[in-house]
Amino acid sequence: MRGGPEQQQSLTEGLELVRRAAYQDSSEGWLCMIANGTAHYLSAYASDELLGRVYTGSNEVYGVVAKVGSVDAKPGRSPTVDGCWRFSSGADRAASMAMGGTREGRPVTVLIDRADLQIEHAWEGPGLLATASHTLRAEGVRVRPEDVVEMAALPPGRPLGIYADSELFLANMPGVPMGLAERLLELLGPALTPASPWQAPYHEAASRTALARRGVTGMLKGFDKLAADGRLAPFAPALRAEYRAILSAGYHVCLDAIVSIAQACDSADPIVRELLADAHLDATTMRPHAAMRPGR
Repeated sequence: MRGGPEQQQSLTEGLELVRRAAYQDSSEGWLCMIANGTAHYLSAYASDELLGRVYTGSNEVYGVVAKVGSVDAKPGRSPTVDGCWRFSSGADRAASMAMGGTREGRPVTVLIDRADLQIEHAWEGPGLLATASHTLRAEGVRVRPEDVVEMAALPPGRPLGIYADSELFLANMPGVPMGLAERLLELLGPALTPASPWQAPYHEAASRTALARRGVTGMLKGFDKLAADGRLAPFAPALRAEYRAILSAGYHVCLDAIVSIAQACDSADPIVRELLADAHLDATTMRPHAAMRPGR
């Protein structure tokens, strides 16, 4: 989805991209979501030169938006970065990582070569094992001044569109549990009979997943229309609270659907049982993510 702010983009298409990827594999869906979200906020705040450089060829860029790093920029010297970032998804694939931090109290994102980041703790799950979501550390890593991206305000003259609000990069996050829930429903549907003891949990999960998808997609379609008309603006506090609530509800409703199906289904097929167990672990791993925490 990285095309730069000059290209027409769609929040709805971003959600669908992630949902389809997660339908095939939840770890791939998670990485797609992280990469897409990273591309979104870099496209909003970074220079065209930086975007053209880091997204050249087949480079993959993943980010951690949490502002836990620090940038020391002394006059006449290259900036140095220190920090420790948990759950750095895509660490084994990335050419560059976009790591959140602060510089003199201002929020920034720093582009750091992956080779300059140390693995503090290797990712061991319990779920999403293929995401390589290691804990990464930077100790006095020197970066180019142009690779420190100010995040306090959009650059002047930058078209707004779907970049109008600082939290719109989160819009595709519910696509991961949506895709995984829909994969389980599709997998188990043919085996469902009126005598199945898990009939009620299955139908409830199917209804809740469909409603979650409809609610999130409907909201994003509305934002896309406003963006296309040039009328999408930074969110007022009340709208931001509602936006967060709808994303979080869609995310957690689908996680609940996954868990209820995985716990209720009594399939005798060992392959299905393994898939259900893996889905349960993936859902458990996704649940505590701070960006989708209810009432944050």
